[in-house]
Amino acid sequence: MHYYSPDHNQLALRSTRFVRRMFAMRQLGTFLCFMPILSVLTELQRGSPFYLLLAINAFVWPWLAYRQALSSPDPTGSEKRNLTLDAAFGGLWVGMMSLSPMPSLIVMAVLASDRYAAGGWPQLKPAVQAFLLVFLFAWLGSGMHWQGSFSTRTVWLTLPLAAGYILVLSAVSYQLTLSLRRKNRELERISLMDPSLEIPNRRLFDRRLQSEFLRSRRKESRAWLLLLDVDNFKQVNDTWGHAAGDFLLAEISALLRNSVGPTDIPARFGGDELGVIVRDADETSVLILATTLQEQISCLRLPGASELHCSISIGIAAASEAETLQHWLSHADRALYHVKRSGRNAIHIWRPE
Repeated sequence: MHYYSPDHNQLALRSTRFVRRMFAMRQLGTFLCFMPILSVLTELQRGSPFYLLLAINAFVWPWLAYRQALSSPDPTGSEKRNLTLDAAFGGLWVGMMSLSPMPSLIVMAVLASDRYAAGGWPQLKPAVQAFLLVFLFAWLGSGMHWQGSFSTRTVWLTLPLAAGYILVLSAVSYQLTLSLRRKNRELERISLMDPSLEIPNRRLFDRRLQSEFLRSRRKESRAWLLLLDVDNFKQVNDTWGHAAGDFLLAEISALLRNSVGPTDIPARFGGDELGVIVRDADETSVLILATTLQEQISCLRLPGASELHCSISIGIAAASEAETLQHWLSHADRALYHVKRSGRNAIHIWRPE
């Protein structure tokens, strides 16, 4: 029996998406290339075997490549080899068209842009090598002729390839860019969250703190900073273990998430110290919030340790009373220190002396 990790499943899903995306682009490309190449081949009277081979390349090869890649143990690697084979086919047809300028240049541009979009220079390099190798054989074998002119029919048949494929490739590349941006934003969001408490970590908290301080300086906000310290937290860890301390912090974090306003920002400030940025509030509402938090936290109990009575010390500072961001932090820290020095389990607002 085989067991697959979530990472393995995600990798398989990404590989399948890549193969399907390349299949759709290959179908479109070979279909749009078929008519202009056929137009030149018929003008040069290359013969039925080449027309048949072109039809197979245009309408059968995309499905063969798709099925082969999906059934491979390494779908992504297999599909990248198929992309190199696409370039080899392109070299064959450019050689057989005797370098007819209009379709040849468009085919080469499409092949190069598609390979580069699929894998950058590592994907483009073998594709260029395969293209040149097959092109030289085909061109030498067909007499090394150069078809400098092309018919009006060939021009009209090449226009859908020149316009349509490039537009679709641009749209696909743009969607991939948007998807990558969304994933990067999500990864950044995850990296800025405390996974155990499900609230922002200190890094994100500092960002938001700076933003709110600047808004306050511009008179766009009345922000307050609350620093919360769990009283005797070390004793909780020493008596009931670190798991009990983690449980207590998680419960307090849940209370913060549910009690603060929708635009307020709770976060883990460090260790057993938590913080809340309260936006657009006055002193009365901030004190009400702090009192509510203190009352709710006092009701928390550890499973199997009902004798534990949790309390918290809270220091508060207004952004409007600080000249710099560091002063704002310092004011809240001094207010918290005042509470702890006075016996803990209280609330104190820093005021200018």
